[in-house]
Amino acid sequence: MHRCTRLLVAASAFAGILSVPAQPAHPVPYAHLSRHPVVALTFDDLPSAGGLAPGETRVGIVTRLAAELRAAHLEGTYGFVIGSDLEDDDDAQQALRIWLDAGMNIGNHTWSHPSLTTLTAPAYERDIARNEPTLQRYAGHRNWHWFRYPYLDEGDTVAKRDSVRAWLQNHGYRIAQVTLTFQDDDFSDPYDRCTAQHNDAAIAWLKQSYMENVAEFIRLGREEQRLAFGREIPNVLLLHATRFTTLMLPSLLDLLHQQGFRFASLESVLSDSAYSLDPHAGVVNGGPFQNLFLNARHLKYPPFKPEPTEQLDSLCR
Repeated sequence: MHRCTRLLVAASAFAGILSVPAQPAHPVPYAHLSRHPVVALTFDDLPSAGGLAPGETRVGIVTRLAAELRAAHLEGTYGFVIGSDLEDDDDAQQALRIWLDAGMNIGNHTWSHPSLTTLTAPAYERDIARNEPTLQRYAGHRNWHWFRYPYLDEGDTVAKRDSVRAWLQNHGYRIAQVTLTFQDDDFSDPYDRCTAQHNDAAIAWLKQSYMENVAEFIRLGREEQRLAFGREIPNVLLLHATRFTTLMLPSLLDLLHQQGFRFASLESVLSDSAYSLDPHAGVVNGGPFQNLFLNARHLKYPPFKPEPTEQLDSLCR
């Protein structure tokens, strides 16, 4: 099962799923969005996001990913580590060392990637703490006191939310919020299947669909910010260190450049005053930062074109 975050669970129903689906429609541009948005890139489930194709290794994926980030002058990018994925896995352990040796950073993504909705606050806090020796061992002098909630789930009750937030503050953590996400790891398994079949037409569709999904959900996230805060705020983009996201990263960065994005560090982005706000509400299953406020205030979401979930699930099977 994917660990990806479902930003919104709505999905289109398709009458028939072909081996190569029809090309998705182009997203509609929104002229009123800021001409100079800001974004920090982050990677979840490091270094073991998604499955591995035959012959592929975590070392190979992370080596290529780190090289792409360095080529784009994005040293210092944060990856959020799940400690249990490193146990007895030499490939994953070496991949994490490669990430750090390339000048990247790591933060805490809990030991076992639980949803806070399914645990008590004390049990969840113990899972965060269990991950700390791993972070200390690998991070060295780097600041690893950044926390990313698995599934972006900050708690389904106010009491649970407040307890974990107080624990994080008392232990020196800052919360690595997310404003932009598009379930990039949902494209990983279909790519591996289509590559194994040498299905070039399906791979071409997958690449186009990925980029149009990126454009749509970036637009959506920015629209949601205007509703939640009255303005666009500096962004944090959630990605995963999968084979396909690594392949598509240059195209993703080109799209961000074309839309006027300026890249910044996680720390500088989260220094914006909006990130000091708290919706003071429990939200079942969580979501990106601005969605917590939209849900708490019962505000209507902008219309959007959902991810082609059914097509991805059926592609190259």
